[in-house]
Amino acid sequence: MSGLTPYVIFVSFAAVLGAFQYGYHIGELNTPQSVMSCQGKGATIPEISNPDVYEYLPPCIKMNSAQFGFVTSVFTLGGLVGSLFASRVADSQGRRKTLILNSVFLGLGPLVMGFATNITALVIGRALAGIGSGVVTVVVPAYLAEISTLEFRGTFGVMNQLGIVCGILFSQVEGLYLSTIQGWRLILLSGFLVSIVQTIFLLFSVESPRFLASKPGGYNAAKRALQKLRGSIEVEEELNGWRQVASEEGLEGLISEEEREQPLENNDEEIMRESPAVVFHARNPDENFNFWKLISNHYYLPALKALILVQFTQQFSGINAVMFYSTSILSKIFPDMSDLITVFISTVNVFMTVVSAYLIDKSGRRTLLLYSSGLMCFSSAILALSLNNNYGLLSAISIIGFVSAFAIGLGPIPFLIIPEIFDTKATATAASLGLTLNWSASFLVAFLFPIVNEIIEGNIFFIFALYLLIAFIAIKRLVPETKAKTVEEVWRGWTGKFID
Repeated sequence: MSGLTPYVIFVSFAAVLGAFQYGYHIGELNTPQSVMSCQGKGATIPEISNPDVYEYLPPCIKMNSAQFGFVTSVFTLGGLVGSLFASRVADSQGRRKTLILNSVFLGLGPLVMGFATNITALVIGRALAGIGSGVVTVVVPAYLAEISTLEFRGTFGVMNQLGIVCGILFSQVEGLYLSTIQGWRLILLSGFLVSIVQTIFLLFSVESPRFLASKPGGYNAAKRALQKLRGSIEVEEELNGWRQVASEEGLEGLISEEEREQPLENNDEEIMRESPAVVFHARNPDENFNFWKLISNHYYLPALKALILVQFTQQFSGINAVMFYSTSILSKIFPDMSDLITVFISTVNVFMTVVSAYLIDKSGRRTLLLYSSGLMCFSSAILALSLNNNYGLLSAISIIGFVSAFAIGLGPIPFLIIPEIFDTKATATAASLGLTLNWSASFLVAFLFPIVNEIIEGNIFFIFALYLLIAFIAIKRLVPETKAKTVEEVWRGWTGKFID
């Protein structure tokens, strides 16, 4: 049975357009920051005073660093809200329907921003886009995992992150040409068009067959969806594999009572495991397992320490300071080339994300986290020195190294390892905690960076370097290697210290 058919590629592309929009909103304000806030090039007094630029809309919206920082960071608060309710909606309405409904947020946000006349409207638009992006972070990985087979699980797994970084790159390329008084609103409005395209594509996509199979009486609907995805009518073995896994793991909601009584046709273990286990966003087999049980049970303490460490490190590494503000960081050194360098940085980010798909299974999770945090620490320190001394070329190289190091480790791994260090009943709750920590840390960095950077300038990257040094030591002590290990094997070797 082929797991990579034209139709499954189409459905996965429809889903990844959500991740693309998430990445786009991360990068959309980076390049046009100065012009849209009535500062810098393209925002001279004669242009601003020209009433013919727009008949009803102001040519720019005056903002200081703190105000622009809040407009940028409110996106992450919206993301936190969206991620918290997304799993419940996805479990009740389905992955595909949730993404269609989510197009309301992803469409309205850009419209409100594009036609904003004041800071309040920008904040509302960014918050709406953030809510939609928060939903995306939960639902898209689940949808991709549930339509893929084991053979292509790694490929489908990296597609979500690849969609995000491609969205960032696209927004930066647009910024090269549209960061003007006449064009910056078009950058903000582009997300609306992508949301329309995604909605149309999703209307021609099937629901996740695993979600359909989880509903009473949904066996036949799941079978039809799976047949369409696989391009074959012979899907009984895969369906039976899901049922067997559900029975072994106690996921009683995966099949109805009537279907559970039907005999399995094939108990081959490899077939049973053909479809990927969707543990990150899966329905929690223990409905009573909650946040309090997770944090109060000493049994989970080592895993919790690792979870908190990697989630905070992903954001406190300073990566979003670069993704949100790289143009303004470099503009003092490269006043005429900062936009182009930002695009090149995003291009490197895309390339290294593709490379990470190979490295994760080849080198191991913990190893890559150590390399990633170590190289980011070094790059951050060099960046601070070069910014303080106006070493232009060195600044650009250090940012490229910084982003590359992030892409191979701290980018994809923090959420990847959650189902590898928590047992099934705790995974959904742990993932929710991870998202909460991640979005909260992202808000702090996005909001505070422009304010602190205005005061201490390049020295802010010494702060990131110091944190990354501490994180490197902590990762070496607290995070185990999970490559090719079951959760039980990871826990048996969990002594709080992992020396290679």
